[in-house]
Amino acid sequence: MGVRHVEQTDNNRINRILFHYDLVPYNLAVRGSLIRVDTPVGSFALKQKVLNDQQIRSLQTVYTLTRRMVIDAVCPLPSKYGDLVIRGTETSYYLLPWFTETVDPSNLQERYRHLFIKAGQLHRKTLEKKADSTSLYQGMVRVLNQRQMIWEQFLYKAEHHVYPSPFEQAVLKSAFIYLENMQRARDFFSHEKDEEGKNKTMRRALCHGRLSPLHLLIENERSCLTNFENSEDGFFVVETAMLFEQANAMLGSEQTDWQGFYESYRAACPLNDEEKNFLTHFLLFPSAHAELLSRYLYSGQIDEQWFVKRWIDLCRTHMNMFTSIKERMDEEQKREEERKAKEKAANEKDEKEHQ
Repeated sequence: MGVRHVEQTDNNRINRILFHYDLVPYNLAVRGSLIRVDTPVGSFALKQKVLNDQQIRSLQTVYTLTRRMVIDAVCPLPSKYGDLVIRGTETSYYLLPWFTETVDPSNLQERYRHLFIKAGQLHRKTLEKKADSTSLYQGMVRVLNQRQMIWEQFLYKAEHHVYPSPFEQAVLKSAFIYLENMQRARDFFSHEKDEEGKNKTMRRALCHGRLSPLHLLIENERSCLTNFENSEDGFFVVETAMLFEQANAMLGSEQTDWQGFYESYRAACPLNDEEKNFLTHFLLFPSAHAELLSRYLYSGQIDEQWFVKRWIDLCRTHMNMFTSIKERMDEEQKREEERKAKEKAANEKDEKEHQ
């Protein structure tokens, strides 16, 4: 990460902010989006960001949960006046403890492994009762419609070319399976009611809002989520699904232990049957594929070779991710059915012996 010394005008402004914490720095250095503040009592990270009232309330909620040891997170430190955020005319500031990270930001495999664990812990420790999920399912249909529209625009254009481009040919070869998957997802999300005709319900929890390897701090054996400005209560399975979707796009053609990622999350926050079904059907219509098609449609200059390679990588990774997760879920279900069968047989045997 690049280091840049703070200019004198910025230095004066930062000193005024640090006065709120009774801190006198002997060194200030810009580290990416943070300013490292070295003082006689320790090192800190000063963050400057435009925050609205809702985002500040989100930080305060997470701070309270952390103080009560409900969740493990890196939160803003309170000033000597008790404020978590120092508000300026246009931007706001908050202070964090400084972490000396021991996992390089480029090591995405390891960072995602930690991220799935921390996401599971966050969701499990803030679980709430089930709530009506009708609006969630309706929202998923709208998302699906948007992505399918991009597919249809691309396929209409490609099929009307006398000689489709190499990228168009690559997409046309795999279009059938993705269109079929989207129909399967539509069938699932269009059913908002359960078998008894009642509205479906799903569990809610605190969601981070912007899960990313960049919002995770790892120092030796400890890892913590940070950047909770966009956190809010919600149906956490959506955040889980989006994390898998994001990892699929970010890790590309790398060899990835998707079952390991799923197990890391499941060990911290076991999913019920409805949540498992939601997750697998959400992953049937990946955003990265639709975004690549849209980029191709509206790009001025096109590197065919890059688009073809990117498409092949996305398709291969998505197939590996989906099949790995589904296989692990099927194994779980089989073990659960075997356990219930043994339990039933044991109960029947006990009943016979007592007759």
